[in-house]
Amino acid sequence: MSARILIVEDDSSTRELMACLLQEAGHAVSGAGDGADGLRLALDGRPDLVVCDLCLPSLDGHAVARALRADPGCAHIPLLAVSALARAGDRERVLAAGFDGYLCKPIEPASFVAEVEAFLPAPARAPTLMVVDDDAFMREVLVDALEDEPWRILSAGSAEEALALLEQHTVDVILSDQCMPGMQGTELMARVSREHPRTVRLILSGLSELEPIERACAAGLVDRRLSKPWAAGALREDLRAAFALQRERI
Repeated sequence: MSARILIVEDDSSTRELMACLLQEAGHAVSGAGDGADGLRLALDGRPDLVVCDLCLPSLDGHAVARALRADPGCAHIPLLAVSALARAGDRERVLAAGFDGYLCKPIEPASFVAEVEAFLPAPARAPTLMVVDDDAFMREVLVDALEDEPWRILSAGSAEEALALLEQHTVDVILSDQCMPGMQGTELMARVSREHPRTVRLILSGLSELEPIERACAAGLVDRRLSKPWAAGALREDLRAAFALQRERI
């Protein structure tokens, strides 16, 4: 399930960059170039989250936040300020106006989506699975087997690509092959356990790769090993259990 996100930003290039990043992550994005239009769109559309610049024409971000907090239909919407926060007391004023958090300008494209998604209500963000396998055909087979599930699926062809995607997206469950060029699946999971401890970590492997995976499981680096060859029905059940485990970690 994608979230409906409103961006209120008078700089068109920044607004378009934010929109592009969020749309690539599967979210529905609308935009406004000034505070008055942003407030109108928020009151009419009641989005799942509002990203709002502080320095805006017609109505500044603080006024937009206060107006939304005063409206019974919008008071619950998460508000995320965008600001350089260069002056003393800026952070306190942002929170006092009713914002839930803020992002510093200029935004970091690599981490922007994850930072925004952290403020989404839990039902608004689709549960996200990442599939990691250097074999493109096997990745495609896995994704096809799971296409009817209500999960957003990301795929990576290497551990290095997976780590880069984890910096851009909030991933609930990661399912990785063990035997890959470069970094092995267990090495990837060790990194994920340190850097993204809430992500449930699964490895898909045959019996020949069992020993290093058992050591990683015993050390708490891997949550569970899934066996090859796999059956679609059993794999879906295992992944549903993994998503349930992830919800317990929040």
